[in-house]
Amino acid sequence: MATEASRSGRAEQHGPLKGGVFWETMRSLLFIFGTAILTTIAVKNSVNPYIDKIWGASHDFWGSLWNSIYDLFGRNDFLVHVVGSTLNGIICFVVFNSLFLFCDITGHPTWLLKYKVQDEKNQPVDKDRLWSCIRTAAFNLGVISPLFTLVFYIPANHFGGYHKGKLPTFERILFEFLVFNIIEEIFFYYSHRILHHPKLYARFHKKHHEWTAPIGITSVYCTPLEMVASNLFPAALGPLLMRSHLFVSWIWFGLVLFSTTLAHGGYHVPFLFSPEAHDYHHKVFNCLYGTLGILDKLHKTDRPFAGSVNEKRHFVSFSLTPVKQTFPDPMKPERSKAE
Repeated sequence: MATEASRSGRAEQHGPLKGGVFWETMRSLLFIFGTAILTTIAVKNSVNPYIDKIWGASHDFWGSLWNSIYDLFGRNDFLVHVVGSTLNGIICFVVFNSLFLFCDITGHPTWLLKYKVQDEKNQPVDKDRLWSCIRTAAFNLGVISPLFTLVFYIPANHFGGYHKGKLPTFERILFEFLVFNIIEEIFFYYSHRILHHPKLYARFHKKHHEWTAPIGITSVYCTPLEMVASNLFPAALGPLLMRSHLFVSWIWFGLVLFSTTLAHGGYHVPFLFSPEAHDYHHKVFNCLYGTLGILDKLHKTDRPFAGSVNEKRHFVSFSLTPVKQTFPDPMKPERSKAE
C-alpha cells in the first residue's frame, strides 16, 4: 500500500481529458441513459396498475406527513428549505452511521466484524483520529452545509422548486431519481478527479485520503471546498434543475447519505450496497472517481480495480457468507529458502 507521502507527490496518472474524449463520453452517456429511460418506460407500462394501487394507498399518508412537517416550520418556505434540509441531513447522517461507528469503537456486535472489507483495520478505531473526524464532520454538516443550503435557496426559489401542494406521482419520483443519479455521476466524477490533480490534491483533497481504510463518518471528513464542490453541489444540482418538491429532495439527500456511508463504512454487509469500489479507491488512490462506475469505465479509470478480486466482490450480496470468503485473496507466492 502506498504511503501518504508518496501519494501527495504522485501526479494524476491518467491523461488529461481531451475534447474528443469528452464528447465521446457525452454520447456514450446519452446512449446508456437513453436506453435506461426507454427500458423504464416499457417496465412502467407493464407494472403501472400495481404501482398505482400501492402508491395511491400510501400517497395520502406521505402527503399528510409532509403537511405536518411544513406546518411545524410555520409554512415558511425559507425556514423549511434551509433549517429543515440541514436537520434532515444531520439526522440521516447520525442514524446511518450509528451502528457502524458503534462497532468501530466497541467491536460489537461481533457478527458484523466478519464483513469488514479490510481485515484488522480500525479494530478498534484510533480515538484521536476519530475525534478529529467527528469535529470535521460536525463542522461540515453544521456550518458548511447550512451555508450552502442558504445560498442554494435563491436559485431553488427562482427555478420554482416547491414546498407546498400535492406530492408528485410515483413515476415522476422515479424519473427524477434517474436524472439525479446521472447528474451526480457526471459532476462528482469530474470534480473528484480534478481534486486529484497534483496542484490541488495536497491542499484540498489529501485530508479525505488520510483514511486509507475509511469508516462511515469519513464520508464528510474533508475540506470545506471539497464538501461543497464534490459532496453538496453534485447532489443538489439534480433537484434544482428538475424543480423538485422539497420532500422528494429530502428523500434523495437521505439516499445519497446512506449510499456514501456504506461506500466509506468499511463493511460489506449482505443485502446492502457494496463498498468495495470506493474502499479500493481509498486504498490505491488513483482510480475509481465516480459513483456509478460508468464514467470510470468510459475513461478507463477503473484500472487496476478491473479484473481484481475486489471487483469480483463488488456486488450486492444476498448471502450471509462474507464475499471475501466467496472470493478470497489470491495466495502470495512463497519465497524460496535461498531468498
